[in-house]
Amino acid sequence: MRAVYGISLVIGFVALLAWILAVGFGGAWNPEERFGLRGRRIVGGMVAFGMGGLSAAYGGWPPVAAFAAATLAAAVVAWYVGTT
Repeated sequence: MRAVYGISLVIGFVALLAWILAVGFGGAWNPEERFGLRGRRIVGGMVAFGMGGLSAAYGGWPPVAAFAAATLAAAVVAWYVGTT
């Protein structure tokens, strides 16, 4: 499962950097207009899922508990992104 968490973290981090750069430079492709809140929640959830899962897995938690922590982290971040 650590590979799944790592892949989620890398994809989410790359998407987050691309999102920041695209918004910062403006231009024709603005992810805020194209994807909006749903896109921000997905990107934030992917980063949080990866970070939560890797932290719990390398912290010695059982695999089921690590998956639960990763899922909870993704849900909390997705909710928080929607409130800001």
